[in-house]
Parts: sequence; structure tokens; C-alpha cells
Amino acid sequence: AQDSISVTARFDPSKPTNLYDRLSNNLEYNFLRNGSRTFGFRANLVLASRDQRNSVHIELPLLYSTFSQKFGLSDIRLRYYWIPYKHYSRKPGAFGLLLDSYLPTGSFKDGLGRVRWIFAPGLSTAFVFGRFSTFPIIAYLYSSEIKDSKVSSPGSEALSGYIIQSICVYKFKKSYLDCTPIFMKNSYSNAGKD
Repeated sequence: AQDSISVTARFDPSKPTNLYDRLSNNLEYNFLRNGSRTFGFRANLVLASRDQRNSVHIELPLLYSTFSQKFGLSDIRLRYYWIPYKHYSRKPGAFGLLLDSYLPTGSFKDGLGRVRWIFAPGLSTAFVFGRFSTFPIIAYLYSSEIKDSKVSSPGSEALSGYIIQSICVYKFKKSYLDCTPIFMKNSYSNAGKD
């Protein structure tokens, strides 16, 4: 576990619990209840403050949709984390706030975008167990109204829901593997149909 580090210390990319500037290259696979799938590449640029308390994440997804059989840019994701407490030898090992957002940059017609602005303010924590770390997040989810004339009126209204996810990391000697299962309920009012 990594508690705090000196701001003059050299950052080690095999320590995923530390915040540091980096560019991650990720493979992604998504599936929806309606049977459609997307998969591809996601570039994740992270800019972190020297004091390890703030970070900004910019994610650019290039995905293939099995629905349309097209490849392209999906919705861009922006995240901000503020982690005022971090002491990984304790349980919980960290606590903070985040703002997660998606910009409607992907094509809805091609199955690569939602045509909605999405904002999700939430809480984050951390638990470190030797080589395994988990970073649970729970967030309120607001999805804006769809303002596209090609999308039918029912189902285009603004939605309020929640996101539960956990960034799970297994640390090897000089690298790490992460997996982030995400459960998203888009609306409280439609009995889970969204």
C-alpha cells in the first residue's frame, strides 16, 4: 500500500493508488440489455496535482458498434476527483468527492453515443488489501433531455438515477491490471426499463 509520497519522489506507474500525470491505453467492451455491444480503445489522460489531492481525467473512446457495424468516436468522458483524505494502511484508505460527466460527441444513429449530457456528482473511497485495491464509487446520475428530432419523444425526457462502480486493481511487480464494473440505473421513475 502507498500512503503518502513526497512531492519530489519519482512516480512509479506500478502503484495505481497514487495520482500522477499519465496516459493510459485501455481496451473496452460494453453490452446493453437490448443486445447491442460496443468494443474498442479508450485513451485516458490523467492530470494530477503535485499534492496528490486533485486529478482531472479526459477519456477519448474509439469504439465499434455491433448494432450499426460502424467504428467511431463515442461520448467523451471528463472526470474530476478531490481526495482530501488518503491513508491506505487504514480501512477505508481514502475518501473523496468526484464529478463525472459525458459529452454527447458520439453518433446515436450509429450506436456510439447517447445524445445526452450526463453529470454524476458522487463519493469515492478506497480499500487496499496487499496487492489488491478497490475504489468503490456511488454517484447521483443526471441525464439531460434529448434535443434531437430523430429520437422519439417517449424516452427523450431528462432522467435522474445513480451509478455504482468500483475500480478494481491487482498490482504485479512492475505493472497492474484494472477492471471497472459499472452498474448504471438511468431513472428512478421507470421501474428499471432504462
